[in-house]
Amino acid sequence: MPTPERGPPQKPKDLSATRDAAWASEQQCRLLFDGHPQPIWVFDQSNMRMLAVNAAAITRYGYSREEFLQLTVLDVRRTLQGERLTVAQVDQDVIGPNGLRLTTRWQHALKDGNVMDVEVTSCDLLWEGRAARLVVVNDVTERTAMQRQAEQAMRETSTVRELLDHVIHRVGDAIIALDKNLRFTYLNAPALRLLQRERAEQLVGSYIWDEYELEHGRAFHSAYTRALRNQQSEIFEAFYAPWDKWIEVRVFPSPEGLSIFCNDITERKLFERLLLDRERDFRLLAEHMPAMIYRASVEPPYHALYVSPSIQILGYTVQSWMADPMAWTQALHPDDRERALGALSEAYVDGGDHQIQYRLRDAQGQWRHFRDRSRRIDPTDGSPAYVQGIALDVTDLVESEQALRASEASLRRSEQRYRLAAASGQVWDWDIAHDRLNLSPDFWAQLGFEPMPATAYSSCLGALIHPEDLILYRNAMRRHLRDRKPFVMEVRLSDARGAWRWLHVQGQAEWNDQGWATFMAGTTVDISPRKKAEAALRESEAYRRKLFEHLADGVLLIDRDDRILDANPQALNMLGYTGESLLNMSLQALLANQEPTFPATLPVDHLQPQSPHPSTLTEWNVLRRDGTVLPVEVSIRALDAERYIAVLRDMSDRRAAQQALLTHQLELSELNQRLMKQEQSTTQRLAQALHDNLGQSLAVARLNLEAVLISEGATLPAALAAQCQRLSQVLAQAVLDVREVLADLRPPLLEELGLAAALDNETRATPQTLGTDVLLEIAEGLNRQRWPTDVEYCAFMVVREAIANARLHARASLIRVLLGGDGSRLMVDVIDDGAGMPPDMSQGRPGHLGIVGMRERAISIGARFAIIAEPGGGTRVSLNWGASGP
Repeated sequence: MPTPERGPPQKPKDLSATRDAAWASEQQCRLLFDGHPQPIWVFDQSNMRMLAVNAAAITRYGYSREEFLQLTVLDVRRTLQGERLTVAQVDQDVIGPNGLRLTTRWQHALKDGNVMDVEVTSCDLLWEGRAARLVVVNDVTERTAMQRQAEQAMRETSTVRELLDHVIHRVGDAIIALDKNLRFTYLNAPALRLLQRERAEQLVGSYIWDEYELEHGRAFHSAYTRALRNQQSEIFEAFYAPWDKWIEVRVFPSPEGLSIFCNDITERKLFERLLLDRERDFRLLAEHMPAMIYRASVEPPYHALYVSPSIQILGYTVQSWMADPMAWTQALHPDDRERALGALSEAYVDGGDHQIQYRLRDAQGQWRHFRDRSRRIDPTDGSPAYVQGIALDVTDLVESEQALRASEASLRRSEQRYRLAAASGQVWDWDIAHDRLNLSPDFWAQLGFEPMPATAYSSCLGALIHPEDLILYRNAMRRHLRDRKPFVMEVRLSDARGAWRWLHVQGQAEWNDQGWATFMAGTTVDISPRKKAEAALRESEAYRRKLFEHLADGVLLIDRDDRILDANPQALNMLGYTGESLLNMSLQALLANQEPTFPATLPVDHLQPQSPHPSTLTEWNVLRRDGTVLPVEVSIRALDAERYIAVLRDMSDRRAAQQALLTHQLELSELNQRLMKQEQSTTQRLAQALHDNLGQSLAVARLNLEAVLISEGATLPAALAAQCQRLSQVLAQAVLDVREVLADLRPPLLEELGLAAALDNETRATPQTLGTDVLLEIAEGLNRQRWPTDVEYCAFMVVREAIANARLHARASLIRVLLGGDGSRLMVDVIDDGAGMPPDMSQGRPGHLGIVGMRERAISIGARFAIIAEPGGGTRVSLNWGASGP
């Protein structure tokens, strides 16, 4: 605590009393210092080191007392930006009139690395004889955080308000505001359209039922008055007869009036009415059908969304069946459950109709058979997909079939010769002993014939079997009857229309004790569709192979490991390989210093065989067998999950043509620059010759003639004097014509004062009698700006040509010439309000060389040139030159 300053010497008794009082005061201050709930510390003003700290500061900052006393105030204090304080900043706190340093906002660093926001009050004092400062810390971290949250909330509120204003002005709902007297105070644009008004002023301030018919708006009026009275929102739908419209209304009251949101739902109402009619018809049909109509989810366990009253077939009510999501799955027979669920999952993924048969347990515990036909439905309105189906009780039919199969099984057991009857196709049997062949009526029906007698088979079949197959058929039959080898073969028979049909024939004979075949039974199956499919597949494969081998481009078949599986002759010829030398080679061996672009780098959807994406195009440099590099354009496409097709197109000719075109363009550009320079030089020489020779000669002739007229005019005959006078006028006009030609060939102001002055003179000299105003607009500071001579000359000639085109061809009434840029750039625009330029004139056309000349002049100085149609009509001609290039 501060050491009290020493006073004048006292008597020993008084000194002892003073010491006791000081000791007691210091003890009280110590207790107050240590027990204060706020963090307090004292630091030395000379070295900023901590001298004392109370328990609250130790608890809040996380240091032990010994650690705290090793710190300086610079270790603890931070600026509001989190920066470490300097010594000068420690003494910047303002001292108040009471000697205390005013509260200052800082940040203090804690031992764990975090910081807290604080307000600091301090005062200077003597501590144990040293100049020190007492610091009282008030933790305002929570208050600061709340202030920040409040500021953030204010910003978010402002943003929400702006967004709300934006939404209100663009919302599709009709928004109407009424005061407590049901007078209009606000309407947005959709509300004006709904209420059939053009402007809000037509309704604002008006009583609603003065503008519209209360007789037809009773439902609206009742809802409005009820909302005002109860101060509760109202939502309703009502029909307004004068408009023949259904309106959906949402009313939100307030003490000031009503906010009303309206939507025209006439179409929805019509659709709902139609939907209700159709749903009524569907329910009527479903409730009177003997089959169960249902709607279920597309995912297992396929819980019911709707079931018709025919569920009573199973002894359940509609409510009990719908209440249990697992009702159908649990009712399935255990032997049918896995098969039915698996088959339905595959069918609903494919999206087609699906039919399945299964058994369900009814309420009495009996198993009933159902034949179920269903289909996945994907609604167009975005609602979840569902399954629509119909289940028919076929228990009686199945039981009859089962009884029939049992009877047939008993028959087969008693007559072993018909053991092949269970196979597919038509059953036949041959009584070899009596040479009688019984063929089922279906056999003859599939060939288009009437059934034939059992004894007449030999001549009939002999005529029907294909000649090539008849010998094979007889040999196979002999081997079976003699050697007892299996009799299975495929033969062709002619049907009633003369077409050949393929039959798969198999049979088994019975032999007696003597080893003689006495009876034979078997089946025939029509396999014509399969044979046709196999033939079509072979023809398709042959066609594809022929197409593969005769393509003009090279084609490589490559697997996922980048190994070449096949190559057409054009690819072999392109790469310099022969025969099968290219097969099984790695694709990397063909690429010259580059990685293959597939399959790893292709997008996943491009790797699918049925991908809708177009083939990927890229360019490779392939290495031929002789070591040369060939540039090719490659089209890549997945053939199936394991193979890919790469189509190679030789690009060497294309690249050579591109290089030749580039060389030609460079040569043409260089020739154009030479021509422009030659034109400028020729123009200068012609202008010089006209000025120095013809112009001077004409001027001298005129002066001499005028001198003669002055000196001898009075003595000349009148006719001769008049002739000389006319000749003098002709010479004067000739001198003017020469000067105009010189101005056209070599504008004097262009060389003397620069482009701005020359353009100003050119625009002023344009004849106004042609009905065209020409205005020159020069950017600030460019009146005396100079550019390279050839650039100024080119720009001047382009502007002159553009003005002439606008006057003569576009019939413009106003032409604006804009000059801009700086010392390193030049931008010139000529804008007219004329009829515009035909599309075929933008690039120039035969017989119209003005545009071509302007473009070539721009190319000669390396400038960009463009002719653009103005949005409001007219044309803009632009020239843009830069010192470093276009």
